[in-house]
Amino acid sequence: MSVRPVDAALEGLQTMRRKPLAVLAWATFSLVMLPILGLFAKIVLGDEGRAALAGRAGSADPREILDLVTHLGGVMVVLIAVALFLASVLQAAVIRSVVDPANDRFAYLRLGKEELQLLIVSLITWAAALGVTVIPSGAVVLGASLLSGAAAGWFATLGALAVIGLSLWVAVRLSLLGPHAFSHHHIDIREAWVQTHGQFLRLLGMYVLAIVLAALVSVIGTTVSSIIGNVLSGGVDTGAGDVVASHPRLILMLLANLLLAPIFLTLQTVILVAAPARAFAQLNQDEIDAGLHD
Repeated sequence: MSVRPVDAALEGLQTMRRKPLAVLAWATFSLVMLPILGLFAKIVLGDEGRAALAGRAGSADPREILDLVTHLGGVMVVLIAVALFLASVLQAAVIRSVVDPANDRFAYLRLGKEELQLLIVSLITWAAALGVTVIPSGAVVLGASLLSGAAAGWFATLGALAVIGLSLWVAVRLSLLGPHAFSHHHIDIREAWVQTHGQFLRLLGMYVLAIVLAALVSVIGTTVSSIIGNVLSGGVDTGAGDVVASHPRLILMLLANLLLAPIFLTLQTVILVAAPARAFAQLNQDEIDAGLHD
């Protein structure tokens, strides 16, 4: 069996059509969790942390940025872990709706082993991304520094293309690790890697189309937000300073944008997560039908 790129890329849209209430629940989850995450960040950072962030806002000095990361290191790790876990809950719900559509309790949302596994998969993916970009990029920069003239330029250009190609190859080969871990109830990097053997171009085409669809959703979201903003602002001069900050129409416009942002972000997540989930299902449909992935 092989991946059908177009069908897989369109799975997110099919999910929106088949499960509109579930998608609405996911958007509500995002809408609720984002403010909670913001409140958690405010509590964890504390007055000192918020002051440190405010004091270095917009700074381009590497020493100040490094000092900030060092100062907030432990706190930032906690915040990133919480954010990744919340994202894993949403990703698990989308994958569950694709590979196990009958298990639709609580709109496919759970807090369990699968979500923790997807959190670990996210960390593995980020580590792999750093490994195939930072180290080779460093080698390219070092090699270019040892050369001079046109040779250095050619080496840097070809090296950059090689790094991009390597990154794409590894990203695509590992792209089914999440659905594989979810379906098999354990993380097996080797098996997930083998699963994509001979499917690189199909998976790459699937991702290109899915990214285009997600970009279109972003454009639609921006357009809708702009239209609603223009309607609600009703000719309010946004350069009027403090007067605008208390204007009811502007407040309504800001609230509308705050409500719409998580919704369109959720729709993009559905598109980008459902695609590899459907690709995995296409490669393992016989086993799924036989109940071997329950």
